[in-house]
Amino acid sequence: MKRGTATPGAPVQPPAELGLTPPKPSSSSPPLTRSFSDKRQRFVEPSGPGDEAAAATTTERPPEAYELRHFASMDELETPVWLLNPRSRKNVWGNKAALSLYGKRSVEDFRGLSLAHCEGDFAKPFFDEAARVLSPSRNSSSPSAGSSARSQAARGQLQCRLPGLGPGSPQLHYVFTVRFRGVRLLSEASGISLPSEVCLVTAESSLFNSMNQSLRALEMLKSSPIFTFLFSTEGQLLTANPCAVTFYESFFERKYGAASRTWVLDLRSILCCGDWDETVSYPDNNGPALDPSVQAKEKKAEKLLEHIQHVLFVEKFESFRIQMKMPKRRDPSKHRWVEFEMWAAKDPITQLQAILVNQTNMQETKKLELELKDKRDDLETRNKQLQVELKRAKGHGAKGSLDLDNTVDKTIALLDSIMAGKQPGKEDIQRLKQALRTQNLRAPNRLEEMLLSNKKGFEGEVGLSLFEMLNPKGLKDVLAQPLSARENSNAKKSLSRNSTMDLDTEDEGGNEGGLEPASEDGVIPRGIDQSKPVLEVLETVDDWLFDAFKLEEVTGGHPLSVLACHLFKRLNMFETFEINETQFLHFALKIESGYPVSNAYHNRTHVANVLQSMYTLLTKGLGPEVAGDEEILAGLLAALIHDYEHKGVNNDFLVRFQDDLALKYNDRSPLENHHISAAFDVMLTKPYDIFANTSLEVFIKLRKLVVAMVLATDMKIHFEVLGRFRLIEKKLGRLSSDPVGSEGCSSPSAEEAQSGSADSSGLQPEEVSLALQVCLKCADIGHVYCDSSVHLRWVQKLEQEFFAQGDREEENGAITKSPLMDREKAGITKSQVGFFKVVVVPLFASFCAAFPSTAPMLESLHRNLKLWAKIEEDQLEISEVFDVVLSD
Repeated sequence: MKRGTATPGAPVQPPAELGLTPPKPSSSSPPLTRSFSDKRQRFVEPSGPGDEAAAATTTERPPEAYELRHFASMDELETPVWLLNPRSRKNVWGNKAALSLYGKRSVEDFRGLSLAHCEGDFAKPFFDEAARVLSPSRNSSSPSAGSSARSQAARGQLQCRLPGLGPGSPQLHYVFTVRFRGVRLLSEASGISLPSEVCLVTAESSLFNSMNQSLRALEMLKSSPIFTFLFSTEGQLLTANPCAVTFYESFFERKYGAASRTWVLDLRSILCCGDWDETVSYPDNNGPALDPSVQAKEKKAEKLLEHIQHVLFVEKFESFRIQMKMPKRRDPSKHRWVEFEMWAAKDPITQLQAILVNQTNMQETKKLELELKDKRDDLETRNKQLQVELKRAKGHGAKGSLDLDNTVDKTIALLDSIMAGKQPGKEDIQRLKQALRTQNLRAPNRLEEMLLSNKKGFEGEVGLSLFEMLNPKGLKDVLAQPLSARENSNAKKSLSRNSTMDLDTEDEGGNEGGLEPASEDGVIPRGIDQSKPVLEVLETVDDWLFDAFKLEEVTGGHPLSVLACHLFKRLNMFETFEINETQFLHFALKIESGYPVSNAYHNRTHVANVLQSMYTLLTKGLGPEVAGDEEILAGLLAALIHDYEHKGVNNDFLVRFQDDLALKYNDRSPLENHHISAAFDVMLTKPYDIFANTSLEVFIKLRKLVVAMVLATDMKIHFEVLGRFRLIEKKLGRLSSDPVGSEGCSSPSAEEAQSGSADSSGLQPEEVSLALQVCLKCADIGHVYCDSSVHLRWVQKLEQEFFAQGDREEENGAITKSPLMDREKAGITKSQVGFFKVVVVPLFASFCAAFPSTAPMLESLHRNLKLWAKIEEDQLEISEVFDVVLSD
């Protein structure tokens, strides 16, 4: 591209006080001038006689030479700037702000303004100071004194009223701070007669506070830590902010030697500092096609500069970006990722095309980008492996059926086959060897393939959500969900510390919610309507199809405390364990107040539903053969406290945002651990210490059972619990169908009975505990076998709570929301078929096989599964789902 040429011998150098920096005409030019923040020696005015020597040693600077057109860029300033001939007292030129100050419309009018008529106290010092700037050595006799005076007079400043302002000018009485600087004008071809030496004048006052933004912008640029450059289209450096110049000059001086001037600070040399051995990337996909055979950095930089010129000035791209590794500021021997972004610009001095460049640090962003790329490559590799395994499974006649057998099941089946005299095939042994390499021996071997294969029932985020819920390591080990800078900075904002749970408050009498102790029959607390509707709902506690919403309605929002008192009274728990009824009511109300009513799903109504389900499963399912009084008490107590002080978010949320609970419990079941710890803290505090009269031995047993049950509700260990339960499933099934001690169920030995290592049913204590754990797991999702209208309402409430968690994730700065928690997408009402197939049906099928008397649950939950299949097939919205139920 052709460029214009300045008049020979005329260095283009704008005044330093305007924040402009002259270009380098060649590589041998002196270094760029910089602001006072740099450590370079600069001109110092002597402040007294003692500074004469210092002033004499300072380099004398002659007036800079300019053509009149060089000052055109000052029209951008809002500060008045003009050229004055103090001898003729005439203006030579002015920027737009100066024309406005003097009320002139054009430069010609301003140039014709004569100030000879201006007399008075305010005019004389103005012209005297201007003349002194142009004649600095008139009052000095010695050379040293003349040098000092000339250096001292290179600038001038005074405060005065401006001469030449018209009588009607509103600025006439304002005092201005006026600065002078001597400059030399070159002759122009226009034929205008110009003086050789003039004063460059700037005027500021409080009136022009709003006019200083340009100068402030320049100062901001000079102080910015971001490297900013202005290059010519050939790559020559026109100007740069101080931190950029300081870094690269010190880098090149260190690289080539302080005394060497073989290097040139231009765009080519800066690009050559990059590590071209690393992958250089172009985010906008508009980079050059460089010849891979070219190894020299200089040739690569030359080709890149030609490409930049073409992209910005021919193709007219908005910008050009390149990312590469560059030397670090503190340790140039090391590198960091930076991004150069370039724009087409114009040199305000020469009015020629230029390239504006910003260099920004993107080390952390690039690091995250590379990590995500590695994750994506790993996912693609794993996806290919899963596709191969899926084809292999179809080749074995799987036909899309779910394989939920775990490694332990496969091992036992193989051993049973060997014991039966059958020789296992080589492929069976090979598959078992492969399965034994998994970390979770209780999880289905093909769980990841099944949930992430996008098969029917697991499309979109459905499979991801199920995998996140059931995988002990969480989804983030499989599908990385990056955190934004704001999320990282807010990670320590604990949900626990900032919890805004809407809890019931205690009244002055110590009764939560303002309720009084139980009525005479001990069933319903005083303050609750004891009319027929409450009793009618409580009479249905033995039914499989229980409606906790009705109980919430008739009890005025206290379904849990009412139901707990009713069940403990009905099962005679108060007398059996010497529990004071009034004290238990206080305890039940206290626990109930710990369930936030703001939670759409994990609230007191949900816990009341779990408590009723636990009651029916214990009494109708386990029965007295497995669950005695102590087991029933532990089971009801576990159901009562299993979600105490729930935060309305899941464990993955607490771990992801480093909540206090996650830190306290080392990311292992933080919610479940908190439910237990907080509830027992209440239980051991007066007046809620319901086991004050219970023996220590019984209390320890109850606590052990309760802790195991509540911890088992963490879905991360779902397959571990279910896998261990399936090992005793047949044993429990025989127990449920045969009397104790009859054929088919061996009676405990005398030693076992005496030591207490086995239950009277022949079960080991850990087997009884395991049965209780699975019992609570079934009760925790007991709404799956409720009446369809009630079940749909529960799922809708869970979806609302999931969407609320997604909103919290967005507030905390998450780049992506957890699967099925983005209210702009489909929620869990679109994923129930997969949830039933993977979790619900296997869990309840195993439980009902162990306890056949609970079979009515299977019929009800299969009815709800068919409903969800119809909803999914017809692509119905949640508002239409209830219409389907009503029509059926």
